[in-house]
Amino acid sequence: MADWPGLDVAYREFIKGSGIRPGMWRPHAAWEQVAWVKPPWSEEGHVWLDFPEVIIGGDGSFLYAGHGPVGHPAVTHGALPKVPWREVAGGIAFERTLPSGIAFGGSVTGRDECRIDLRLHIRNGSGETLRGVKAQTCAYLRMIDEFAQRTNSNKYVHVAGGGWMPFPEALKIPEPRGKIRLGWRGGPPLADLPWVITLSSKAEQLVAMTWHADTFSLIGNPSHPCMHADPAFPDLAPGARHAIQGSLCFFEGSIADFDTYLQQSG
Repeated sequence: MADWPGLDVAYREFIKGSGIRPGMWRPHAAWEQVAWVKPPWSEEGHVWLDFPEVIIGGDGSFLYAGHGPVGHPAVTHGALPKVPWREVAGGIAFERTLPSGIAFGGSVTGRDECRIDLRLHIRNGSGETLRGVKAQTCAYLRMIDEFAQRTNSNKYVHVAGGGWMPFPEALKIPEPRGKIRLGWRGGPPLADLPWVITLSSKAEQLVAMTWHADTFSLIGNPSHPCMHADPAFPDLAPGARHAIQGSLCFFEGSIADFDTYLQQSG
């Protein structure tokens, strides 16, 4: 597949309808794996999906990072070669092998106008068992004005006994209500459904993200217009491989309508 972003003509074609394309952020960081995913109703922009943003070992070490602060251990693997996305049925896919021998990859493919299927896998090509591995998968929303507010008040999670609640309100609950944690790589176990939602500021519609049963934490960032559903992987012995599946969903309707949709579709 040709590098992306491409010519203006190609981008104009992309924004005419729903679509999935290879994206990019910083040309000098060739190892960043970014996909652009466009809502079916918008001609103004796209969700910028860091896929993944980082992969973290159970000891806190960074096995891979697309970006990180200067001097942060996230970038100690040094510069990595560009791994182009390749076309697959309905979308794009990639696989990268790190100098450590650990390989990971994934795909972003359209199921229908509402739902995008996400897949990530890790293969342990090192000589040691990988324990407690987690990934960060960031849906950056700045390029779509209706989702671009720098606030967590438009981010919703589901809490037992409270239903769908704004992220800041859910964080005020003093006792555990579920198994899904709220916060960066941890936080209190408050959510009982593995979905995070961002509501539109312009219409009754939303974007939502999940890794289903593999979701470890849900995140909103009030200083950065993004949301995360971040997954956890089981322990991987040398030579073992594990894949997980998630969803990015563009939904036209209210949050109550989306709740009904989830009950009907899973």
